[in-house]
Amino acid sequence: MHLRRPKAWFALVCLSACANPVAPTGGPPDRTPPALVESTPAAGATHVQDATVRLVFSEAVEPASVVRSLTLTPAPPQRPELRVRGRIVTLRLPTPLRPNTTYVLTFDTNLRDLHGVGLQAPITLAFSTGAAINKGRIEGRVLNATTGQPVANADVYAYALRDSLPPARLPAQPDYRTQTDAEGRFRFTHLSEQPYFVIALIDRNRNRRPDPDEPFAAPPFPALQADTASAPVEIPWLLTASDTLSPIPQRIEALSNRRLRVRFSEPVRLPSRDPQSWQLFREATRPAVRQVYQTAERSPEVYLETDPLAPEAYWLRIGSVADTAGNLARNDTLRLIAVDRPDTLQLRFLGFAPGPEARLLPDQSFWLRFNAPPPPLEAAIRLTDWAEQARSFRLESETGTAFRLVPDPPLQLGERLKLVLDGRAIGIADTLWQAVLLGIPESDLGSISGLVISPDSTAPVVLELLPQRAGLPVRRITLAPGDSLFRFERIPEGRYQLRAFIDRNANQQWDGGQLMPYIPPEPLIWLAEPLQARPRWDVAPADTLRFPPIP
Repeated sequence: MHLRRPKAWFALVCLSACANPVAPTGGPPDRTPPALVESTPAAGATHVQDATVRLVFSEAVEPASVVRSLTLTPAPPQRPELRVRGRIVTLRLPTPLRPNTTYVLTFDTNLRDLHGVGLQAPITLAFSTGAAINKGRIEGRVLNATTGQPVANADVYAYALRDSLPPARLPAQPDYRTQTDAEGRFRFTHLSEQPYFVIALIDRNRNRRPDPDEPFAAPPFPALQADTASAPVEIPWLLTASDTLSPIPQRIEALSNRRLRVRFSEPVRLPSRDPQSWQLFREATRPAVRQVYQTAERSPEVYLETDPLAPEAYWLRIGSVADTAGNLARNDTLRLIAVDRPDTLQLRFLGFAPGPEARLLPDQSFWLRFNAPPPPLEAAIRLTDWAEQARSFRLESETGTAFRLVPDPPLQLGERLKLVLDGRAIGIADTLWQAVLLGIPESDLGSISGLVISPDSTAPVVLELLPQRAGLPVRRITLAPGDSLFRFERIPEGRYQLRAFIDRNANQQWDGGQLMPYIPPEPLIWLAEPLQARPRWDVAPADTLRFPPIP
């Protein structure tokens, strides 16, 4: 049959009920989702002519959730009438049914009963106006690209194709829609037997199309054939995010006559803390911005310390700010009303991280944290070895309040360094803080080795060892094309997740592809179970990491 593109009718209206449904009270909690127990026409019926569909559920359903959850394919040219009365849902199409056409109704996991219990997997009902019903299938699985864990309740959209090429642009609405279950699996049934472009999406605004800020999974292949013999697609859909939106300044607040707080639409960072990139003005007045800082990494807030401001209206032009994906904020101008409240913020030392007695790898970070930008710290810090010999160091900071201490030369395995921070040198009370930096001994470290098999003999393979304990660095190994043996050295005791990807563009990062224009994701696999590293042991996975064949 010929499959037409549906129109955006899914925001169903004409919703009515005899009375406002109220969930009954008393008794044990309801944890059972509604189930479809009867339908007219019946599932799989043929030669259907009546344009009215009557559905009976096992219990009363919440009317608004019916509207949100229902998809009809092919979509009618006008909005159908939808009526919900208790556990009975009636759908009346405004025009006669098409001849020789398979209709598919899908209720996604937004369908709920009156207690708010939702479906665990979509419900699908199909019937045909002809003598046969479509039997094409496409099955697959959606996984989180970072963790390899299944993604539940992701929307999966299928777009019909004329040939094996991906679409030049996505239609306004998908031809078919379903969702993933708790194991990340999805299943399209009753499709016409033709190729489809299938994507997964976290459709936050429920407009049934991908938006720039929504996580998505590009299909592993540009076209998937729906037929009766289709086996589940072996390569998973990998959910990732492609952030192309710039952070937007949302509001500015005067905390005192010398301190301002600017909040952005998402977590941001400061590529440069040069205060001269920020401009504060009122008519001919140009108060200076003295400090720009953040109090926490990945925070949506930026703080400014300024010259004393009169309680008047000012304008602030945004300086150097970017989101965590590197998108720069526009140099927008915000209006603020200054206050005459004196600034009473006192500098405080918040502590060392990971702690005052830190066992560290040579590439592991050690931090000093403050509640506000301190004066230059170099004169306040003394770093020595265990023989009291001074050790050179440098300080690095992106926020202006957290400082990474980098010994020069770097901390060695088994080495001990002592750090003393003198609060008097930076205007804090008469206090000394001490910390010990201990390089983990070689005897406390192990290794992880194994074998990875790639079907691509032309591209390198990158292996990543992801620690499950916070604070440890991610380890990476790049194998040249054709190599298969890997070994991670000097690994602290603990559990690690191992993943590998074929680095087709050789940028040392996994790329999740894109939808338009279509670019497939780089092949990515995980070891099924975490590995336990042990001191003085070489741990080898029981299984070989093996990429699926690439057609």
